[in-house]
Amino acid sequence: MARKTVITKVLDAEAQDGIIEFPQNRTLYVDQFTSDAPTSEEDREPFKAKSMNDVFEHFQPRVEGVELDTEEGGTVSEDFDFRSLKDFDDDALIAQSEQLSGEQAKINAYNAVVRQLEKNKTLRNALKDAAARGQLANALKALLAELEQAD
Repeated sequence: MARKTVITKVLDAEAQDGIIEFPQNRTLYVDQFTSDAPTSEEDREPFKAKSMNDVFEHFQPRVEGVELDTEEGGTVSEDFDFRSLKDFDDDALIAQSEQLSGEQAKINAYNAVVRQLEKNKTLRNALKDAAARGQLANALKALLAELEQAD
């Protein structure tokens, strides 16, 4: 059974009109996207936006100092800018981040290997046999050493 999301906006303690029904096919995202407090009276005045582009252009949301974990166990600090709703998508966040881009490249490489294993029957059979698996591992180590020397 579908649930309805209700957002309340209390105008007056006795007001009954302060309930807004929020459509289920929409996403409401509320967060603080700046660490800076309003500095001028103009910043404190209510902002009348006509579109989402106006909101992003006016406020220019930015999150600074997001800590991302590395494979080595350390952390990397990165900043994210948001200029449209599409900037919240995974692909847009990955494109803004050097750390996430590197991780995505590794994931894509691993997925390519998995696809090759699924398609290549000879390789799958070689991995089932312990002796063949050992020979394949040695061949891959030799190839890796050769690639490392080329760098």
